[in-house]
Amino acid sequence: MAISAQTSRKQNQRHRIPAQPPALPGCPQCGTDAHLEFTRYVPASYAPDPETLRPPAVSYICKRCGNHYSHQTPDDWAPPGWQWYV
Repeated sequence: MAISAQTSRKQNQRHRIPAQPPALPGCPQCGTDAHLEFTRYVPASYAPDPETLRPPAVSYICKRCGNHYSHQTPDDWAPPGWQWYV
């Protein structure tokens, strides 16, 4: 049984989940950003393709409920004193 190009192509495609839009840090459970402790911040950087810019990313803990979060942030956001997170 031969595999047609169309069948092979379908097998190679992954189910794609749309990327979440960049969001401001906050705890959905507590409904505030008042208790956040930032553990890591990576500013926007160039990807291996020089025409592509990776968006900034942040990791943080809510000190009130203890939940951990990590996601991309808007380009114009940075944690206070972010230069100290390097």
